[in-house]
Amino acid sequence: MTPWTQPNWDWCSKCACLWYGGQAVCAATTNGSHDHSGSGMYTISAQSSAPGQDKWKWCKKCQVLSYTGNATTGPCKAGGTHDTSGSGNYHLTQDGEGQKPWKWCNKCQGLGWASAPCQAGGSHDFNGSGNYSICMDGKPRSQASIGQDQWRWCKNCQLLCYDGSNACAAGGSHISVGSGNYVLTAGGPISGVGSSQQQDGWKWCTKCYGLAFSKDASDGVCPRGGVHDHSGSADYSLMVGVSSGGGQNNWTWCKWCQQLWYSGQAGNNGRCPHSPVGGHSKDGSGNYTLASA
Repeated sequence: MTPWTQPNWDWCSKCACLWYGGQAVCAATTNGSHDHSGSGMYTISAQSSAPGQDKWKWCKKCQVLSYTGNATTGPCKAGGTHDTSGSGNYHLTQDGEGQKPWKWCNKCQGLGWASAPCQAGGSHDFNGSGNYSICMDGKPRSQASIGQDQWRWCKNCQLLCYDGSNACAAGGSHISVGSGNYVLTAGGPISGVGSSQQQDGWKWCTKCYGLAFSKDASDGVCPRGGVHDHSGSADYSLMVGVSSGGGQNNWTWCKWCQQLWYSGQAGNNGRCPHSPVGGHSKDGSGNYTLASA
């Protein structure tokens, strides 16, 4: 197999771990993921008794909430049309309590806050849309008590997206505020780096989206519970013990959770799901280096 590179790996500002953000493809960036920095926490309900308009569903490919009551489910940035299989049937109210006006885009079928690049090309077109109201940060309480949280606004594409597929040891989902866009090599050795300065056996966890070492005696404790699940993951290789000219140093392996975390911030050891002291451990780790896109 020919080695290949994969961008969209991010640093989480809460737990300090590296995690894959490329599951949520954003139409407003080039092969980038949604940026939820500055977003509130939105709650919507999929209960059959919930008030409002139903047939709003989550796309498992781009993470966007889209309307499925029309002839098309809308084009998806991740390819083809939105795939809403496995989604709940969400209800949205119009002109009610909560934050408004959110609007339906008649091109991509997504729920947007303002004009921005659309998955269908050009900008969102809100003609024909009502003014939708969404519960934000627990208000109104009547909606928060019956809904699902972890929905966030993307400041790039302006759409409402689900941000709860990943899991952070510090609680909730990962936040990538201040992160670079890191690139990993998978399926073979890193080009131009000697065999003694790279290590394979790093894999993505399908539960928490973190990168964890898979060749230790333990798979490591996952923030979602149990151990990391590497099924379907490629085999990633990391540079270790190289000069800073190859990228950003101070990435470290944690012996407790097996994850890769950034140790370059003084006094910040992140958050480990299995640490007896709360933060990650540096014991026994090499100095790993990550390249940026």
